Amino acid sequence: MVITRGAWVVVVALVALVAACASPIAGAPQPAPPPSAQPGGGLPLTPAQQRLADLFAQVRSWDVCAMHDVDAAARVTGYAPDELLPYREPGTCRLVVRDPSGVSEWELQLDVFPVIPAEGAGEPLDVGGVRMPQVRDDSESRCAYSYPIGDPQEGDEPWGIELSVYHLAPDKAPCEVAREYATAIAPQLADPPLRAAGGTAPALDITASDPCALAAAMVPVMSDGTPLGPDALDVGDIGPYRCAVTASAGDGTRTRASVEFVLADADEVGSTVVGGFPGARNPLGIDCQALFAPQDVQLVGNPGTSPSVPVVEIDAGCARIDALAAAAAGAVAPAAAARPREDALVLGDLDPPPTAEGVGAPFDPCTVVGGWDAYPPEVQPATPRPAVPMPVRPEDPFQVGCRFNAGEMFSSLVWGTPTDDGFSADPAARGAGAVAVEFAGRPGVEQTSTNAGNGQPTCYSAVQLTHGIAAVVTTVPGDPCRVNRAVLEQVAGKVP
Repeated sequence: MVITRGAWVVVVALVALVAACASPIAGAPQPAPPPSAQPGGGLPLTPAQQRLADLFAQVRSWDVCAMHDVDAAARVTGYAPDELLPYREPGTCRLVVRDPSGVSEWELQLDVFPVIPAEGAGEPLDVGGVRMPQVRDDSESRCAYSYPIGDPQEGDEPWGIELSVYHLAPDKAPCEVAREYATAIAPQLADPPLRAAGGTAPALDITASDPCALAAAMVPVMSDGTPLGPDALDVGDIGPYRCAVTASAGDGTRTRASVEFVLADADEVGSTVVGGFPGARNPLGIDCQALFAPQDVQLVGNPGTSPSVPVVEIDAGCARIDALAAAAAGAVAPAAAARPREDALVLGDLDPPPTAEGVGAPFDPCTVVGGWDAYPPEVQPATPRPAVPMPVRPEDPFQVGCRFNAGEMFSSLVWGTPTDDGFSADPAARGAGAVAVEFAGRPGVEQTSTNAGNGQPTCYSAVQLTHGIAAVVTTVPGDPCRVNRAVLEQVAGKVP
């Protein structure tokens, strides 16, 4: 919910809230630092798997988020940079840009993925002499091209740096955006920046480990300490950040376990200790899953989204899961010596909301009376959670604000100085339907309407403070003004 200029533009704003044939890579990427051990962890890989393991060691040395160009994305889309974060795993990075209204967005994602040519795709995109085939499924909202990497031999699976762009209701053809952006970041595709260069922060040290090395450390546990013959260990699915192994005992018993580096919700990690690190255990059908976070880092994005942490995920039978996780944890590589540069691009929210201190507000709308404690108990969320700081657009009259949304209630508490077009605590400035009220003995205003998006009652309330006004807009079934009164009575009684 946003309080905007004009008496009932606020209601309109509220509605928005409720309502690769591969060829060798040109200009070969910088080589990865010499690995401490053979890529693949010494597991019995096939020749094709070993070639992939060598490639994946190089891929893990690349800083995929540093391949993005925030300014180029803004030029290509006409939208403002909003968020840059790894997505699902350390080697996938998504840049989100938003239109000036803050409602519509483009997602530009870089990933290292097998080249899967799109059915009926057009001509490949030529970027610096390298042909990028169109991949995945082309649609009105999505388009992707892949920059081939490595030098696959006959029969090998080709891989590439995949650029995928997405917009739910695009105002520009997705393939046009993809082509323009791929051209803009061609130097980074041809010569990927290394994590060792410290171009982004925080550093993701989990990428220093080889998932197959962690899997190899689990083999003695899988075989109960019994040496395995040359044909008793099979390496299945491998990727830059995953590795699966199956051990066969002499009696025909087969034990499978997998290692994968992923991003997990920060709230889900730390409920227990796994392998000496903060972790979690979860059921996984007939098997079990153990997670542990080998580095103390959180990736924090836009307000209202939970931080994520890089974790090692172990999937295996429940009887051995703890011992397997401990073995994997013991094989985690030490953190890289290089740290982020002073000018490193900080991963996360690229346009953080203003703070009360930054705008000179006499109170912080998110915490002024204990956050949710200011709201009546019956409208508070069932599970406690913090309020969400609000972005402030040029057309918004307030200067700092916070959202309190739960269930059927959408509510915002903001601070700003009065304007001449409706953001005011004066009934005369609000127009028809506005009535004078008092909050903790201070003059204010109250005005009701019907939300055009969901048909529910909406109430605007504001109180005059010594410096500026505090205002609340709430949409909720029943009496939204009652909610506003509960909040502003406490604000007016506490803020000078």
